[in-house]
Amino acid sequence: MSGLLQRVRGLRGSMPGGSVGTRLAVMAIINAVGTGAFLAVSVPFVTRSVGLTAGNLGLGLTLSAVVSLATALPIGHLADRIGPKKVLVGVNLWRGACFLVYPFVQNLWQFLAVVLLLGVADKAASPMEQALVGQAVPTEERVRVIALLRAIRNVGFTVGALLGGIGLMIDTRPGYAAILLVNAAAFAVSAALASRLPLLNAPAKSLRRRFSAKVLKDGPFLAFTGINAVLTMHMTLLSIGIPLWIVGQTKVSPTVIAPLMAVNTVLAVALQMRASRGTETIAGSARALLWAGASLTICCLLLTATPNLPVVLAIGMLLLAMVALTGGELWQAAGGWGGSYLLAVPGQEGVYLSVFWLGVAIQQIAAPLLISLVVTVGATGWIVLAALFAASGIAAPAIGRWAQAQVDSRTDEPSLVKAT
Repeated sequence: MSGLLQRVRGLRGSMPGGSVGTRLAVMAIINAVGTGAFLAVSVPFVTRSVGLTAGNLGLGLTLSAVVSLATALPIGHLADRIGPKKVLVGVNLWRGACFLVYPFVQNLWQFLAVVLLLGVADKAASPMEQALVGQAVPTEERVRVIALLRAIRNVGFTVGALLGGIGLMIDTRPGYAAILLVNAAAFAVSAALASRLPLLNAPAKSLRRRFSAKVLKDGPFLAFTGINAVLTMHMTLLSIGIPLWIVGQTKVSPTVIAPLMAVNTVLAVALQMRASRGTETIAGSARALLWAGASLTICCLLLTATPNLPVVLAIGMLLLAMVALTGGELWQAAGGWGGSYLLAVPGQEGVYLSVFWLGVAIQQIAAPLLISLVVTVGATGWIVLAALFAASGIAAPAIGRWAQAQVDSRTDEPSLVKAT
């Protein structure tokens, strides 16, 4: 880990955001390693060490998600009052404290208590990190910084999964507990680093805003958030849809799933910053979502051809589908980041970004059911999903123009957000 951090520091001069970008990168990789390690051992810990059923686990995660949805807006409003940096420090300390007690869970009620407490702050982290980048780095570099952080997180998740593998090999409660405590420590260190991050445009000290639901009446922003949420289904397509399709509907061995996932990870790390180019404007962000919709459409259509193909050809088709899915992932991420920054009302970024990420959270709850249904239905299901992706992508430029007109009408909106 120390060698990796030294390498990151060595790249400081060429990194977007300069020294601040480097600090954000260090925070990102520490968080990702801890989270990756936790994800690797979470299910075995709950089911084998605590002795809960898969139904108990599902209940806890569902209730946690509901709590997350309920707290996202109030936390976003708090960030607009005191600044996202302070809120992010608090969120990381809160999560660190929860993972500090997680290893001591003994029964269902204790498990539910911990995951519900985690849910209070769980969905607040991503919008706070994005808002913090907006305050800590120059405007023209913020999407590139976010793209870099996403690439670094992919590396960190992989390293964390390998670390979690040690806990799986030990397969004892103390082994799992050690991994959970590593995640708690990662959040504590991340909070400490965030607290020392310098800001370019800190919030005014005399903020007196009351909570406003104005964002819920912002048609262009909600439309942009909606199509972005649809396009983020690539996450569930990757984790659930393609594996289920391979196992249940093709002649291909399930052993190809891991290499296909590796292709996605490598491409995501290598190409995320390139995919973010041009998304510094509303028009550019909408264009990226258009390309995302096209790529995901192609992915779905390629998958429909795999069941009746010979194994070798089916593997080739699956590889092409994974490349198309990864393209959709990269363009969706870049377009979503750029657009959500640019469409947020100045001074209300916390609430706006919280709503934007709520769209992603709702998709994460609904998409597993939808993708499972698609796999069950077969080719017709994939074609319907392809049409949904295509429609979302095609709608993006029109929504971008609608949003641009609204932004232009704001007398206090900086001219730099106008599309070129």
